[in-house]
Amino acid sequence: MKKLTKTAIVTDSTAYLPQNICEKLHITIAPISVGFGAQQYRERIDISDAEFYRRLKTEKNFPTTAPPSMGTMATIYQQLASAGYDEVVSIHLAGGISGFVNNLNQFVQDFSEIKVHVVDSQLSLQPMGYLVIQAAKMALAHYSVADILAKIDALKATFGEYFIVDDLQNLVHGGRLSSGSAFVGSLLKVKPILSLNKTHFNIEAVDKVRSLKRAKATIVERFIKETQDLPYSVRVFLAGTANEPEIEKWQHHIQGKLTNVIAIETGQIGPVIGAHVGPGAFAILWVKEAEEF
Repeated sequence: MKKLTKTAIVTDSTAYLPQNICEKLHITIAPISVGFGAQQYRERIDISDAEFYRRLKTEKNFPTTAPPSMGTMATIYQQLASAGYDEVVSIHLAGGISGFVNNLNQFVQDFSEIKVHVVDSQLSLQPMGYLVIQAAKMALAHYSVADILAKIDALKATFGEYFIVDDLQNLVHGGRLSSGSAFVGSLLKVKPILSLNKTHFNIEAVDKVRSLKRAKATIVERFIKETQDLPYSVRVFLAGTANEPEIEKWQHHIQGKLTNVIAIETGQIGPVIGAHVGPGAFAILWVKEAEEF
């Protein structure tokens, strides 16, 4: 049921939403930073994707990432309160990948300027962006916060993803994958099939194959098996790192094989997630196509 409230939608930069979409739907982005040594850069503000991946090839040390400070988040929320918003729905990358959303949840409990509802998206990338877009459309249509949160929960339950990385070392160094998995991958020259654990939402290896070609075929096969008999259509996202032409070719190669798919979108993963998966990653992600309201 609609209720005339003014709800702000906030997310972080790992949703990788285009600026024009954010402006149109009044979405506020909290930028996450990526760094080389002592230098920190807000992704896609202070450093472009191209510059980041160029430096990733030449830097001796692994890049680091840093979420927005609680002071930065407080400023964002205060500005929204001053702009006349009644409440905030703040949607962020999975707590199993970053501690940011859990820290933010603790912070807003004592934040009195405006009521903030923190949402762990349990993912990132385009599916998180899609979720944010749906929440923003509902907010602009004056749906209640309860209705927006219910829609988010319903969509989150339909998320799925598989991905492949060219080199596991970035994930291991950042603590996102166990060193044991990396050892098996490097020793046997296999390509692990990676996914988010549906209980803890951390990255785990669910299979391994001998080549990139076979790995890409395997994750598509897994996707088809998991979605072909669903009672609803899904939106598919193909994402990669520093490999846009290859992602486009992948789309053309597989789109005729996919059923029960309403749309396929392609995109590139920005510096923050790219710092952990490295160049040459391939991901297939999906979510239920949201009904119009």
